[in-house]
Amino acid sequence: MIFSKDKPIVIKIGSAVLSTGKGQIDEKVIKNLCDNVAKLIGKGFTFAIVSSGAIQAGMEVVHQQRKISRLSKKQALAAIGQVHLMQIYKKHFARQGLNIGQILLSHEDFKQRDSFLNTRSTLNQLLSLNIIPIINENDTVSTEEIQFGDNDRLSVLIANALEAEEIVFLSTTEGLMDLKGKKSKIDEVEKIDNSIFSLAQGGNAMGSGGMGSKLNSIDILNKAGKTAWLANGKERNILNNLFNKENIGTCFKARTDKKKSKQLWMLQNLKPHGEVFIDKGAYEALSKKKASLLFQGIKQFEKNWEVGQLVSIMYKGNEIARGMARINSKVLSKCIEKDKKVLTQIKEGNIPKFLIHRDDIVIIDKE
Repeated sequence: MIFSKDKPIVIKIGSAVLSTGKGQIDEKVIKNLCDNVAKLIGKGFTFAIVSSGAIQAGMEVVHQQRKISRLSKKQALAAIGQVHLMQIYKKHFARQGLNIGQILLSHEDFKQRDSFLNTRSTLNQLLSLNIIPIINENDTVSTEEIQFGDNDRLSVLIANALEAEEIVFLSTTEGLMDLKGKKSKIDEVEKIDNSIFSLAQGGNAMGSGGMGSKLNSIDILNKAGKTAWLANGKERNILNNLFNKENIGTCFKARTDKKKSKQLWMLQNLKPHGEVFIDKGAYEALSKKKASLLFQGIKQFEKNWEVGQLVSIMYKGNEIARGMARINSKVLSKCIEKDKKVLTQIKEGNIPKFLIHRDDIVIIDKE
């Protein structure tokens, strides 16, 4: 088990790790994690932390013990709790002579390539100043994180932004457990397939993700050439022990060559703006020749998009690729209709002869 000092390492801390289970933040756990991170920083490692727990921190402030179901109440608790949570992190990192910076993000911050690059720039600037970024989904305006455990997916996006090669998911489990036979911990996973997904169990009382969410996120990371670990964040000195190569947690091994940042951004963006449906010739050109997507291979499209926005490429009912559009949907419509004016502009070079250039296409891995 080898961790690199060349790239930042992303640590994702789940809500249940930071909770006592009674509507309170377990400050001893945060202190332990801060002490672990500080010691590893002293050895030359660099970290970005994706931390859940704002809602639980808000419950502590207002003395709320029961789990809340109403969305508006959750968002209010998140607004209250985010301040409290950051104060706890700040206190324990300050004891180690370290400073933190808070970043709140939503999927809107990643949908456009330029906003993604701005997020990357901010993260890198913080790291260059020896500031530890502590990142959370912006619960007060984003409903998806509260409902679907987006901080697992957010960790994938942050790993891409920082070009991190290793990500540690801290949960309340010792790792991925084999539910059959001796019910023992699985030390290493070469490939996440249906047999691995079958081991996933649901979420917990204080968290919103669950094992299924984590495995989906880790699967994306592994396919992108990144290694991930799943370990028990409540265990004392968990990070120090993990970095000391002890047999702790489950290691999910990288499966493919590293993909470029732009390719990962396109794969991880959950909601492309539109869909184009292609014929067999276009499918073969994309999958075998790594060609650009020409107008001639497009049969129809759905929804609308502008130049630079992400579009799904569909073949026989499946998404086989994604790419950044060089023309908007209105121009594409005229191309498909063979509008004479537009065809003349294409011929004269005023409009690209393709919808998506091959450099802006990523093929979906269906392994």
